Amino acid sequence: MAGLDDYQFFSTLREKDNPFWQKNPDDKERMMDPMDHFRRPTEFPENLLNPVQGTPNAPPPKAPVTTPRSDIEKAHDVQMEKYGELSINIVSLCAENLLSHPFIVVRRQCQVNINSYRYHLLPITLVPAIIHIQGCQGFSAFWKGLGSVLTVRGITLGLEDCISKFTPWPKEISPHSSLKTIGQHLLLKCSALALITPFYSASLVETVQSEIASEKPGVLDVFKEGLTRLLSFTQPQTGRMLPVWLLIVPTVTHGVLQYIIGNAVSTLTSQALRYYHRQDQHKQGAVSKESGSFLDASVRLQSAFIGHLASDVILYPLETILHRLHMQGTRTIIDSLDVGYEVKPILTRYEGFFDCLNTTVQDEGVLGLFKGFGSLCIQYALYGAVLKFAQVIIQEVTLALVPPKPKLKVQDPVTPLAPSAPYTPISAVHPGVASLHSSPLHPSRHQYGATPGNRKTPAYGTPGRRPDVDLRAELEKHKSSLNYDD
Repeated sequence: MAGLDDYQFFSTLREKDNPFWQKNPDDKERMMDPMDHFRRPTEFPENLLNPVQGTPNAPPPKAPVTTPRSDIEKAHDVQMEKYGELSINIVSLCAENLLSHPFIVVRRQCQVNINSYRYHLLPITLVPAIIHIQGCQGFSAFWKGLGSVLTVRGITLGLEDCISKFTPWPKEISPHSSLKTIGQHLLLKCSALALITPFYSASLVETVQSEIASEKPGVLDVFKEGLTRLLSFTQPQTGRMLPVWLLIVPTVTHGVLQYIIGNAVSTLTSQALRYYHRQDQHKQGAVSKESGSFLDASVRLQSAFIGHLASDVILYPLETILHRLHMQGTRTIIDSLDVGYEVKPILTRYEGFFDCLNTTVQDEGVLGLFKGFGSLCIQYALYGAVLKFAQVIIQEVTLALVPPKPKLKVQDPVTPLAPSAPYTPISAVHPGVASLHSSPLHPSRHQYGATPGNRKTPAYGTPGRRPDVDLRAELEKHKSSLNYDD
C-alpha cells in the first residue's frame, strides 16, 4: 500500500497543473520548503521531445556534429598521395625511355634512308615492314641501342650538374627568374649539348645499324667511338665523316629549340589544365584550397607529354637533317623499311647543314623531311594511352587504400515517453482508502469530520505561499478519521 502515496502525489500535481520545473511568480516570495525535493514531474519536458514530431515550442535541431579526423589519418592520406605521385612518375619514365624506344629506332631508320621510295607518313604503312623485320630478326631488332641512348642521357645530366657547380650558371629556373638567369641557364644547356655531340653520333649509329649485317656493339663502344670523334675535332681521317665542329651548331640548335618549345608548351598546357580543373570545381560547388600531390603530378605529366609532342612535331624536319649529318661517313648498313627484307648502306656527301637541306628538298621533295612521321604518331599515341591507363589505375588503387572520410554524425534525438493512461482518483474507488493513505503534511486536504453522506470533494488551494501547518492537530484529525471509517 506504500505506492498509493505516489498516486495521490501525482494526482495532486496533475490537477494543479504545476510541474516542479515551472516556477510561479510567487515562488520568489515564499520560503524554501523541504518537501520540494520530493516533488515529481507529471509529464516529460517539452524541450526534450523529438523535433521531428513537430512540437510547436520545440527548439530547432542542433547542427550536425562532425568528428574531426586524426593527425594519423591525415598523414596516411598524404603518404598515399606521395606513393601515387611516385608511381605515376615511374610509369611515365618507363614509357618515355623503354616503351618509346622501338618507335625511335624505326623513325631514325626512315630518316637516314635517302633511297627509300616509301616515306611512311602514316602509321598504317609501317605495319607490314615492322612485321617482316620482327619475323626475320626478332623483337631485339627494335631494342638495339637502348643502352647507349640511356648512357648519353645520363652523361648529359652529369655534365649539366658538373658545369653548374663550377660556374654561376643555374641548373634550374622558375617562371619568376630574370632574363639574365634564363640566359645563363640556356648557356649551361648549350655547353652540355656541345660536349655530348660526339657521343650522340655514336649512339645514333648503334640505334640504326642492322643486326644481321653488322656486329653487335659492346657496352663501352659508345665511349670509344665518342672519344675517337671528339679527339679528331678538326678533320677526321675516315672518308666523308664530317668534323665535330660542323655538327655542334645544328646539334646545339636542335637541343635548345626542343627544350624551349617543350617547356613553353608545357607551361601553357599546365595553366590551361589547372584553369579547367578549377572551373569544374566551381560547377560542382566545392573549390579545394590546396590540390593534392597526385593531382599536381598528373597535370605536370600531361603538360610535359603535350610539350614533348609539340616540340618533336615542330622540329621533325630539323631532326631529319641532323641525323643525316651525323650518319655521313660512318659506313653504317641499315634495314630497309620499304618491304622489311633488305638492308642498305648509308652513302651521302654533304658539305654542311644547308647543303643537306637543299639536296633533300631537291631529290625527295618537302615531304622527304618528314620520312618516318607515322612512327612518331604511333609512339605518342601508345605513350599517351599507357600514361592515361596507368594514371586511372594508380588513382583507383590510391583511393582504395586511403580510408574513407567519416560521415556527418547527427545527435540522436531523445524519444519521448509513451503517454500513460489517465489517472483515476483513488477516492472514486473507496473514499476511506483515499483518506487513509493521504499525506497529513499537505496543506490542502479533505475536510475530515464530515459525515459519509455529506463528504466533500477534495479542494486544493492555488499554488503560492502555504500557511504554517500544526502537525499535532493534523495527526489528531487523521486518527479520528481512521476511527470513523472503522
